[in-house]
Amino acid sequence: MAAKKGETMRAFVALDLDTMGLRRVARVADRLRMGSGAPSATWTAHAAMHVTLKFMGELPVKAAEPVAEGLRTLVEGKVAPPPSALALAAFPNAAKARIVVVELADASGALASLAERVEKLAAKHGVPKEDRVFRPHVTLARLKLAYDARRWLRPELTEGAGTCTAKTITLYRSHLEAEGAKYEVLARYAFASS
Repeated sequence: MAAKKGETMRAFVALDLDTMGLRRVARVADRLRMGSGAPSATWTAHAAMHVTLKFMGELPVKAAEPVAEGLRTLVEGKVAPPPSALALAAFPNAAKARIVVVELADASGALASLAERVEKLAAKHGVPKEDRVFRPHVTLARLKLAYDARRWLRPELTEGAGTCTAKTITLYRSHLEAEGAKYEVLARYAFASS
């Protein structure tokens, strides 16, 4: 079916974690959810956990295929960014938390570099550039109200959690539904084996 002129879709590009990394992040989320002082929140389903490289908002439908092809060339034959250590954090900050995340360490800058290349690819197809600095993270929960999470987000919850690695890069379409966003895979490419 051909796209109608001017038709757009909610879309984003994300890194999907390796199986063990996803389990590690999910385990941290479960510990946090069960911990004392956990506020009322909407928790991310384990299967929906990912690292967003670029939220595209309203991507022109006609741009989806060229963006997907551009992602393929970014990943094809390239090894995944190095494994990342995990740390709990909150946006905008722990004292006034609205979103709870596991941040990924990016000491080599490989994740930031990949995000910048995706940013440039998206800009070629009319997607506005992001003003905020890229912070690689997996969203664990969206809090119902702002919350002082400094005591709740204890560093020991991620101590010994291990690392996670990206296994694929994916262009997702996001469908907003009453029970939350549902993600449809439009294109997915695997990194080369190291």
